[in-house]
Amino acid sequence: MSDEFSIDIDKALQSAKTTDHIGDWTPHYPTGVESVKAAINNCIDLAGLDKKMMGDIADGEFTSYDCYDSTGKNTKKIVIEYEEPLTR
Repeated sequence: MSDEFSIDIDKALQSAKTTDHIGDWTPHYPTGVESVKAAINNCIDLAGLDKKMMGDIADGEFTSYDCYDSTGKNTKKIVIEYEEPLTR
């Protein structure tokens, strides 16, 4: 083989993990609250769901809590607080 076409495969694979075709790329992983907000926003136009209700939920307040039980097990709880109009 010609030397001009030889590449270091390991170096190319390592570079592919962090480089996009545009340039350097750093992945962004959303938090749990951001993921739930995105899911709720995607559900607004979903067939079979009430658009007004999903819009109210999307406009609500999203909070995340760390919870521990008596054995020390750590869980996360996401709470959505929203106002539901009485005339629905």
